[in-house]
Amino acid sequence: MDFVVLPDHPVGAEVAASLPWPGDVQVISHCSGRPWIVGRWSDNDVVSADAGNNKVVLFGPAGVSRTTLTERLRGVRSVSDLDTVARFVPGCFHLVSSIQGTVRIQGSISTARQVFHGTVAGVTVAADRPWTLASLTGAEVDTELIALHLLAPYGPPWPLNDACLWKGIHALHGGHYLRIDGDGTARTIQWWTPPEPDMPLDRGATTLRQTLIEAVQARTRPGQVISADLSGGMDSTSLCFLAARGDNPLITVHYEPLDPSNDDKTWADQCQTALSNTRHLVIQRDTAPTWCTPTAVTDKEIDGPTPFFHVRAMTEHLARVVSDAGASRHLRGLNGDELFHLRLACLHTFARRHPLKSIPHIRAKKAQRRWTTATTLRFLLNGKSYPRWVSSVADHLTDHRETPEGDWEIAPKMPPWATRDAVGKVRQLLLQSAEDGLRPVSDLPVQHDMIQITRVNGTAHRQHSRMASAFGVSLEAPYLDDRVVEVALSVRLEDRLSTRQFKPVLSAAMRGIAPQRHLGRSTKGDYSAEFFTGLTKNRKELLELCDDSLLAKMGLIDADALRNVLLGLYKDTRPYVPLGPTLACETWLQALSQTAGPSGVLVPRGRAE
Repeated sequence: MDFVVLPDHPVGAEVAASLPWPGDVQVISHCSGRPWIVGRWSDNDVVSADAGNNKVVLFGPAGVSRTTLTERLRGVRSVSDLDTVARFVPGCFHLVSSIQGTVRIQGSISTARQVFHGTVAGVTVAADRPWTLASLTGAEVDTELIALHLLAPYGPPWPLNDACLWKGIHALHGGHYLRIDGDGTARTIQWWTPPEPDMPLDRGATTLRQTLIEAVQARTRPGQVISADLSGGMDSTSLCFLAARGDNPLITVHYEPLDPSNDDKTWADQCQTALSNTRHLVIQRDTAPTWCTPTAVTDKEIDGPTPFFHVRAMTEHLARVVSDAGASRHLRGLNGDELFHLRLACLHTFARRHPLKSIPHIRAKKAQRRWTTATTLRFLLNGKSYPRWVSSVADHLTDHRETPEGDWEIAPKMPPWATRDAVGKVRQLLLQSAEDGLRPVSDLPVQHDMIQITRVNGTAHRQHSRMASAFGVSLEAPYLDDRVVEVALSVRLEDRLSTRQFKPVLSAAMRGIAPQRHLGRSTKGDYSAEFFTGLTKNRKELLELCDDSLLAKMGLIDADALRNVLLGLYKDTRPYVPLGPTLACETWLQALSQTAGPSGVLVPRGRAE
């Protein structure tokens, strides 16, 4: 799927004619007859409605019929009235509307569906990919921002995580929509704010259960074959049992772990037995790519570095396998951990709100993490404002000592092989953002933290989905849906915490759907073996990336220092954590360099000189 959204303006036809896509494209017009949405998509991924001078189109899995959407549209008088539609419809989609010629476009809170916008021929144009807009404008890569993407483990903090790498192209923040008026001018408007965590567990579990049922239903069509991860973990397994309740043929897929002590296989086998009338596939360890296998970056992923580099090749292999098995949609448990597993920011916020009630949970976490009393006290007493926290991150970019992460986000660090110049650039960008009246996504650190890590997963899912689409497969992650995220954020903090139950909210929601024994699982599979084996097997190819590193030529990394880490031996995987962002940046830059103009400036393929 690729599309652009044009204002109801005479120049729209000119912009549409200059799009870089070969062959036929689809066009949906404004009521005026001018082009509104131009692109390439499958009708199975679109729900549209019109009423008078109003039109709305949903791109992506949406649990609403054309008839119901039309009824909702009849009461709309302005683009702001569509807030209720955005909240009402299950699924994960782009919402695009033309209300009497005024355009509204938005993606998802998680950014699994993202919107980008820029100026083309003097008017604002929006698209689902920055690459498309860069091809229209001839935008170059903003090399000053590349160093930010070396930050590990999850990239830069808010709002720099939304900084687009293409000059003049802007990413729309999650929870906002872009309004484009008929004269081609635009502004962004916030339509969603994080909820207060005040919903008790019983109501939260009931609401989450129904929301997940509707999320899975939104991704099914009559006769369509669905596949789903059956890792053995609670998140993906819950989706398998939800999908099995429907009439669609279901294929479950399990990646065989390398470590025999990893009990994910045991749990997956037990759940497989309980899933009747389901076809089960096991991807054997010797038939699939290992972790950290370098693969070529395609045009579908050229928007920016792909997060979670270590599993990129495995995701591509998975798409090929399920496509060969006849599936066109594949369910993943991505973001379940981030919504339902205890995050330290949750414990920190709860402790500050309810000191006495938090004592058992603090003791349990202290024992689990082997914290000293001094470390525990530092964790509890920390209470920086968000701007101060960002400034602190800037001051400690190269401090790799382990600290308890009870702050606003997991503090990003520059890798040991980053140059002094790269560290300086990142520090300056962070300090600048902290000085510009910076506000967090939510005033509650726990909510801010959950939303930000959800957006990391949303970006990864968006990029991986484009890769899978080459095989005719749509990757689906219901835990990234707006309505699912909102329910998880709404549950009371004390109900997210448990010293006895793993993921208490999800477990309560799935009671009676997934096997009770599985919901009581207290272990989590360890995949260190996959990391070590992948690095060993792919060391030669990874070292070759160092030999002609573009990051090194840009003065951002010391290739010899990176090479030493790849050749080193370590007792655990912690020294390897920064590798992912660096290797993702390097492979992305090398793909772009194939289309660089005579000056060496990185430009889109359609505009290379």
